[in-house]
Amino acid sequence: MSNTNSTSKVSKSQKETVVAKLKKVKHIEFYVAGLAIALMLIVYFSASLFSGSTSSGNTNTTPKQSFADYQDRIEQNLKSVVGSMKGVGKTEVAIAWESSIELVLAYITINNGGNLSSTPQLVTENGTTKPLVIKEIYPDVIGVALTIQGGDDARVRLAVIDTVCVLLSVSSSKVVVQSM
Repeated sequence: MSNTNSTSKVSKSQKETVVAKLKKVKHIEFYVAGLAIALMLIVYFSASLFSGSTSSGNTNTTPKQSFADYQDRIEQNLKSVVGSMKGVGKTEVAIAWESSIELVLAYITINNGGNLSSTPQLVTENGTTKPLVIKEIYPDVIGVALTIQGGDDARVRLAVIDTVCVLLSVSSSKVVVQSM
């Protein structure tokens, strides 16, 4: 019985010593915040490292959007930005694309005595079996044509070309601006 009491007294005095030392530390909130961030990062990365390659609910078997939807969204955004520029009125936009969306599939590779064979990883989603898409690669723009009201003014045309080059990451040689 006395051994238990002495152990609790020692641990209590040790606790008091640790608390006293902690109270003397300047800006302890920074240390606590750093420790909390470190713990969150450890939890986050350990969860992503130990999760399986096909987690439930997060499999991707189809593109997030169709290529036509992607094209329309980019063209509408460009039309909106250019149409709101000073000196620009009505705007029409046409964009030429290098290709369509490329889907990168997950593959299973099997080694049968030196013979390698690969087959697409299949997943079943809503009763339909489809290949697992691990990445979507969107095509590059190869040319942009715009017709604008106000295109007669060289300063306006230059401003529109500069804007298109920045927004779509293309060179000015791939952008044509014509007057309506």
